Amino acid sequence: MSILQRFPRLNNLWMDAKHRVSHRLVRREQSFTREFSVEDPRPVVVVVIDSLRVDHVSGFGYEHPTTPTLDGFDAAAFPNAKAPAPWTFPSVPSLLSGRYPHNHGGCFDTDPRDLSSEQFPNKPAPEVPMLPDLLSAAGYETAMVTAIPMAERTVGDRFDTVSVKYTDAEERVETAIDWLNGQDRPFLHLQLGDPHAPLDIPDRHRKTFDVPDVEGIEDWCFRETTDGEGFEAYRDARTRAYDASIRGADDALGPLFEELHDDAIVVVCSDHGEALWDHPELERELNDDPRGYYATDHGHSVFGELTDVPLWIRAPGVSGSTENVSLTDVVPTVLSLIGAKEVDEFDGDAIQGEVERSTPILCEETGYGYNQRAVWLEGEKGISVPETGEEVSFETTSDESAPRDGLTDTLEKAFSRFVFSQENGGEKMEVDNETKDRLEDLGYLE
Repeated sequence: MSILQRFPRLNNLWMDAKHRVSHRLVRREQSFTREFSVEDPRPVVVVVIDSLRVDHVSGFGYEHPTTPTLDGFDAAAFPNAKAPAPWTFPSVPSLLSGRYPHNHGGCFDTDPRDLSSEQFPNKPAPEVPMLPDLLSAAGYETAMVTAIPMAERTVGDRFDTVSVKYTDAEERVETAIDWLNGQDRPFLHLQLGDPHAPLDIPDRHRKTFDVPDVEGIEDWCFRETTDGEGFEAYRDARTRAYDASIRGADDALGPLFEELHDDAIVVVCSDHGEALWDHPELERELNDDPRGYYATDHGHSVFGELTDVPLWIRAPGVSGSTENVSLTDVVPTVLSLIGAKEVDEFDGDAIQGEVERSTPILCEETGYGYNQRAVWLEGEKGISVPETGEEVSFETTSDESAPRDGLTDTLEKAFSRFVFSQENGGEKMEVDNETKDRLEDLGYLE
């Protein structure tokens, strides 16, 4: 630990300054020369609440009051959205490019993989345009404000401005509002990290959710096994703490929503969910995690607790739906709404009018063990581990506790529609020692 880490506020200022300087140097070497224009250049804001699983959203039926601000947000709601990947590094580029990881290139080039031992993936291919690239070419000012360094590591260089501080949602939202107030044509990507371990648990909500004073509650215990005295009590306490951290992020969004102009297109989602000991034994059957961890955190599987995320879109002509949608649908939707010209082909579809999904949805690119993939089509979900040949399937109405061996014909055909000849990605992700320390705190490295 560096001396600065003993002083969190000073350390955050130092790290943010380092990220800004590094970002400027990288941006000097970039040249996105493509011409791009839009007919209706309204403000665009994308908010990502990292690690928020959909079944912990109170407006979608969760029993605890985790998201009152989002529940009252005047936006189209999609309770069956799917993440393109179960962790930040490949998922955020999919959100911002409209392409699955194998098509944007932000992937590992080895299998099995072990992010925990600093085996880093490639960055997305520089020739794959992201939403900030396109909107910048159309005259927008673009900014990423994030509490999660992994988001900045994968796509931060696509933005005009970045701010990376390991702080709670209230501070990150204040920074975002300050930036928005100085812009005529803004695109903002705001990523909040409160529900990501180590949790930011607001003191005021410890009572709201009856969070007990338990050692290790901000991070993880019982990662290797659920056997042992005290597991059930710890699981209950850890879940309550997770809910309280979600509520903290939700509270912070109120001032942002009040600040945004009525004509702004606003997208709120998560980049992936979070495992809370949902499928420990089934995970052991499908994946030999090099860390020996099962059923906690994220990045290691494609079960519903990691793939099923909430999505809200506030924009004219967008109606909510209970049909399956993908985060890769966000970019084509936004570009359609602002009247973009010369639109690319995307893996996702523009969400306007009634949602009728006839193509499969994909989640892929795990960070530990052998790569896993999931597809959804016609009320079914299939999981495949290509290197081992393991395959299971479910009805999408199930809790995924009782899988069927193998894939149905429908799911076989769904997988066959994807060509997994991965594009060449960019350079390997690089991080300095201080960022490695933070990634270790976040559970990515050991």
